[in-house]
Amino acid sequence: MALMWGQVKTWSSDSLSTYVGTVGSRRDTVLKQVNALRQSMSSFQGEGQTADALRKKMTDAQEELEVLADDLAEVQDAVVAAERNVSEVESAVKNALSAASLNGCGISDDGSVSCHIPHGTDGTGAIQAAIEKIEVLVLEALSLADYADSTFQAQLASAGTEKSTSSMPEKGARPWSKEEQEKFRNMSPEERAKFWSEQTYEQKQYVCDRYPQLIGNADGVEAWARDRANRINLREEKAKTEKLIRNLEISVRNSAQYTYPGGAYGNDIYQRNKDLNDRLDRARRDLEAFNKIESALANGISLEDYQHGTKGDPLSLLTLQNDGRRVKAAVAQGDVDHASNIATFVPGIATTVEGSLEDYVRQTKNLREAAAAQGNISTKDVATIAWLGYDAPGGFSPGNLPDIVSPTLAQAGSDRLAGFLTGMQASREYGAGDAHMTLVGHSYGSTTSGMAATKVKPGVIDDLVLFGSPGMGTFDPSELNVNEGHRWVSGLPVGDSVQGLGGLVTNKIETFGLGKNPMDANSTFTHLSDDATGYEKYKPNAMTSDPHEYLKKLGGWFLRRPFLPLPLQMLDPMPIPSFVNHNFYLEQGTETLQDIARVVAGTKK
Repeated sequence: MALMWGQVKTWSSDSLSTYVGTVGSRRDTVLKQVNALRQSMSSFQGEGQTADALRKKMTDAQEELEVLADDLAEVQDAVVAAERNVSEVESAVKNALSAASLNGCGISDDGSVSCHIPHGTDGTGAIQAAIEKIEVLVLEALSLADYADSTFQAQLASAGTEKSTSSMPEKGARPWSKEEQEKFRNMSPEERAKFWSEQTYEQKQYVCDRYPQLIGNADGVEAWARDRANRINLREEKAKTEKLIRNLEISVRNSAQYTYPGGAYGNDIYQRNKDLNDRLDRARRDLEAFNKIESALANGISLEDYQHGTKGDPLSLLTLQNDGRRVKAAVAQGDVDHASNIATFVPGIATTVEGSLEDYVRQTKNLREAAAAQGNISTKDVATIAWLGYDAPGGFSPGNLPDIVSPTLAQAGSDRLAGFLTGMQASREYGAGDAHMTLVGHSYGSTTSGMAATKVKPGVIDDLVLFGSPGMGTFDPSELNVNEGHRWVSGLPVGDSVQGLGGLVTNKIETFGLGKNPMDANSTFTHLSDDATGYEKYKPNAMTSDPHEYLKKLGGWFLRRPFLPLPLQMLDPMPIPSFVNHNFYLEQGTETLQDIARVVAGTKK
């Protein structure tokens, strides 16, 4: 039976939080009884049939109490998950009620929305638009509530059965209070790594499963734990998105009954329908992203399983976020917690999880295998990460040009990237020890990477590689916290007009520009191979990549054009920048891949 607004608006996670403690206390009591029985059995010295019968009774009682403790643990798990889901419902209800209050509207217990039109005003169109907006918010809250309710029922139904998937921790593991969760959330990556190292393995498993949203993107937490948590987050986010899509599709179909009369009212209806379709498009893109992540992970085993001896190649989900413009993710190949060499690859323009993840997972696989070959080491000694953890600019088009030439998205992305790298390095300090870490940035991702290199502490990034770079994120190389001699750059001579374009705009990154061209002689970067001719799709006859040469060609075209008769003007088109080779650096068969791999393996001198 579908939930009604009158029911959902009264939901509160506070009572569930209290119940978590109550169930935990009941379980502790049962475990104390189990321990008391064990002590009694160990000290019991009786002989004969009566004594044997008593021992059997005590053993049976102990086993029954242990089963009861496990059942209570599974109930506690279900309540913890329900608390998290109900908190999301509360937030959605608050949004709907706030929108209703702002527009002078009310929401009845059946979820219908009504608004009062002040006497003497002609606000019909605006009111109708407000109603439709509030109805969408109500639908979202009800969708989340249906998900929370069905999930809770399923978990309770499976408690105590063979279908139960509970991974109740061993003795000593416990829930965190809201205060402890908030403290953990506000820790620096270094603080979090130290705190995490002090937890038992059972406690780590417990909090991964109980608070996956807290752990999945927590910089400083081990990779296996982030992967474990994010796999849970992925399932939950996908289920909620599927539910939201179904509800939005109903709303879109219902909105089709409205026509678009003239005037403000017609404009309001048009805008309402556009908003609905935009939200539906976003939800469908999100679902496609989740499916692509799911598909990528299916090609390997979880990092935790790998570390416990399961045969196979590990793939781990180290970042999963759905904020800003799109879904963000980071997928790693290899054992990030133990590999001697780790490369984090940051792509650039037009990067999306739904459209690009598959390709970048393939390219980072190329890099991992090449690094192992160039370093004469096992692939077990190399881990590579496709880090799609920021909002990259869209593809080359007039509408995306402001984002492409502006450092704004790179600045925001570099904050996240710096935290990710710092956390990974800090985690290794308390685990397998320091790793050789290389940051590899391509296109706009090289700008993001360069900015991140100015924000991390010295020693976090051992080598920095930028290629196909519009700018290195700063105009002052001394700001890069990477030692000179460990800064590398590659730029294809033709077919990659992205190179250096950001540095041509201005010398003030704070205003407009992407930083100095790392290909310049005074950039402090050492040049790697620029040979990608071994890739079958490479275009050797494309336009030069040098931005200065392109500007000369463009200037010459402008100068001669007024003096050419019209027929000759038609035969002399304006020079267009070429990007045909821009994405080929990490393709098999290229020397660029091999040379970058030498850096990753630590053999490039």
